[in-house]
Amino acid sequence: MAEVSRPELLVSIREAVRAYTARAVLYSQAIADQMGLNATDARCLDILSRKGPITAGQLAELTGLTSGAVTGVIDRLEKPGYVRRVRDAEDRRRVIIEPIPEHELPINASMEAGVRTLDELLEDYSDEQLAVIHDFLRRSVAMTERETVNAQERPAR
Repeated sequence: MAEVSRPELLVSIREAVRAYTARAVLYSQAIADQMGLNATDARCLDILSRKGPITAGQLAELTGLTSGAVTGVIDRLEKPGYVRRVRDAEDRRRVIIEPIPEHELPINASMEAGVRTLDELLEDYSDEQLAVIHDFLRRSVAMTERETVNAQERPAR
């Protein structure tokens, strides 16, 4: 097999990341459709199911959504019973958004098949390769968070 040059490999990786990102968005939309939610609401429910109870402000920070948009998301997730608003016991002015465990399951159940498939894929890699993949993904998330903020701050064209 012919050796691929570093520039060619970098181009190929960038294309693969773009293809993966596009597919991940479509997968996320399919999961949201199964649940009768829009993609943003489903992503917020996923964050809540992983993070546990957080404030609306924390959810806004994690998603990059405005406080008004997060209020709408919470309203829409509260209506079918996926989350509830609970007053903070220590600061009654603060409201905590809490996923309702029995209703958390649809997003987790919908994603289980994807998790199993991912586990099968990862079985092919050594521990050292998994460490590199983990490092890449962790750093990619941080980079994507920064780039999302930058994109939101740029004027619309």
